[in-house]
Formats: sequence, structure tokens, C-alpha cells
Amino acid sequence: MSGSNEAELTGELLERYDRQLRLKGWDQKKLMDSEVIIVGVGAIGCELAKNLTLMGVGKIVLVDNDVIELSNLNRQMLFTDSDIGKPKAEVAAEKLKTMNPWVKVESYYRDVREFDLKFFEDSNVLVSCLDNWPTRRWLNSLAVELNKPFVDTAMDGMYANLQIVIPGKTACLECHGEELIPKEVQLAECTLRRRKPEDLLKDLKSEGIDLSLETVKKLFDYGIKTIFDIKYSQADILEKLDDDLRNVVMDLQEKLKPKMPALQSIASTVAGIASTEIIKILHGESLGEILNGLLVYDGFNSKFTIVELERREDCFVCGDYVMEKGVEFKVRLEDTIMELKKRIAERFGFPDPELLYKKWKLSDEKKVSELGIKSGDVIYVETSRRYTPLPLRIEVEERVND
Repeated sequence: MSGSNEAELTGELLERYDRQLRLKGWDQKKLMDSEVIIVGVGAIGCELAKNLTLMGVGKIVLVDNDVIELSNLNRQMLFTDSDIGKPKAEVAAEKLKTMNPWVKVESYYRDVREFDLKFFEDSNVLVSCLDNWPTRRWLNSLAVELNKPFVDTAMDGMYANLQIVIPGKTACLECHGEELIPKEVQLAECTLRRRKPEDLLKDLKSEGIDLSLETVKKLFDYGIKTIFDIKYSQADILEKLDDDLRNVVMDLQEKLKPKMPALQSIASTVAGIASTEIIKILHGESLGEILNGLLVYDGFNSKFTIVELERREDCFVCGDYVMEKGVEFKVRLEDTIMELKKRIAERFGFPDPELLYKKWKLSDEKKVSELGIKSGDVIYVETSRRYTPLPLRIEVEERVND
């Protein structure tokens, strides 16, 4: 059966959507002509995808690079015991198609950062149901770049939160990152990953874990260079490892990252609200105002709180001035590129910055004085935390003689 964005609202569809069609301001055709990309098909992602499918959003795209585990089944309602070991996105897509055959559902068992720009161009809303900040930050910057609404959801035990980013109008995730991104994540993100295996070996020993240098070197070969990398290694990374190394990483994850509590009821609560907000976005203004700020749900006290978030003009992701002119960044002629990278990592939370100047990738050992960089020039920072490079407008500080 064809996707509902190609169907007319007659016959079976009129009966299927009868109750929601009775809502004042509802426009089913708008939903049928819409596309929503959901990244992360865990507890919230399952609920949210189910809601949008039942309400008849024309096309839903699911992206997740993880597989189903037994411990998922208490809260990820699209999965059953027979699905264990299978890719989440693929299984979820098949279940959704049975719920509403008029909705086109696509699934991708991949890291969302592997897709090119064309993949996102037809979407009306991007949704994050992720449990990691690196990908969430990347999606946030992508939404700003494409000028598309971005809905971010998260949960932890009896708590959940929801933020909606309307580029150019509301705060993005980075506007108040210093206050809202967990300190552990900030510390990890601010650590420049110019590391040696011996550094990871030392970090693990500080956690009471002993590994051989040979094993740690193997982890480095797969880009696992920090404790943070170990904690958040997804299934697509683990699949590339041999059995012995995969078991090592999984054992380390159990020791380093106690799994946070998670409840189906909390997931369904925040997913229900997020689904409603997405429907409002797709409708325009006919179903009321879209949430502005950070919505926090406290299940212990049955309390909802909206934290007001002002959009920052100097935000290095969505600030108008920054997008047009670049971020002002002071350098000294004697600075090496490695020294600049360390400062960039600390200031912006980019653990893997690469610097580009006049289409050249700059070598770590080079000094500013050797590159002919002068005040007013722009250096671009490439990082896995942003979709597009960050422009830095350079101000060269003159050396003051004593």
C-alpha cells in the first residue's frame, strides 16, 4: 500500500481518523504530507513513533545504530522477546507498518552522522530520542543549519525533559549548554583526544581497572580512546570488534557505567507531550502555541516545570552574529596549532577539533607565525559535534615586550 502522503482523505481514512478530525483546527492532510525523522528508537522513541504512526503522519524515518536487549523490554513497547539481537530501527518499522498501513515507515541501522544533507532535506521535523550528547549536539547544529524544527527528549528514572528548538526564534541546545549539559559530559567533551594508549591505561587504573597495554592499543585502533568512549560505545562499534575485544568493552561498560533507572510510564509521559508538540509544529498555528523553554517532569512529585530559555545572540551554534561573522578568537603568533586546539576543546567542548585555513588542514606542530594568519582571517573548526565547521574570526594579539 502506498504511503499516506500520496493518498486522498476519503473512505477508510475518514473513518480511521474520525475522532481526531473532530478536533478544531485539525488538518489531516497536513500530517499526511509531512515527514518526521526520529533518531533513537529506545523507550521514548518507540512511544513517539507509535503515536505519530497512529495519528497518520505521512512518512516516519527511524534511525538507530543499536540492537534489542532483554533489559529493553520493560519500556520499549515495540519489541518482544523474539526480537532480541535484532536492530531496533528495523524491528520498530515493521511493527509500525502493521499499526497503520497508510503511513510510510523507513528504517536505518546506522549512525545518523553518516548521512549526507540530502537525507534530511524533505523532513519537516527532526527528533532526538537519544541517550548521548555527542550525537544530540550534532543533530542540534544540523537543525539550525537546515532551519528545521528540532525536538529533543530525554529521561532519567522518574525525571524527563523536553526542549523544542525553532532555529532563529528559540534557544538551541548549546545556548545554555554550560548549565544544562551534565558536568561529566562537559568534562569528557572538553578533553582533546590527542591521546596515547598509555593515557587510557592510566585513566582505567584510576578507576581500579587493570588492562594490558596490548588490549588498550587494540581499543585505540577502533577509535576508543577515553573512558567516555567506552561507556557510550554503540552496537555498530561493538560489531567491528572481535569476540574477545567486544567482551572486554562490554565488561568495562558494566563496571564504568551503572545503568540508569528507566520506567515505561515516564517514557510514555514525555513521548506523549513531545508527540503533541510535533503535531502542533506540523499544523502551523491552528492547534496552539508551541512549547518555548525546557519542560521538566518530576514524577516523584507529579510536577511539570517550564524553565525559560533565552536565545543567545552569541551562541556559537545559532547566534546570528556568529553565523554571519564567526566567533572572535584570540591567538598569539607563537601559539602552535596544537595549543589552539586545546583551547578550542576547552571553550567549545569539541574533543576532536581539526583546523582549516584557506582549505588547508593545519598541522599540530605549526605556529601561527609560520602560517601567515592575520587579524580578520577566518579559521574553520571541523568536529563530530557539529554538522558544519565552526568559523573562528581571528584576532592576533601583539606580543608585549617587557
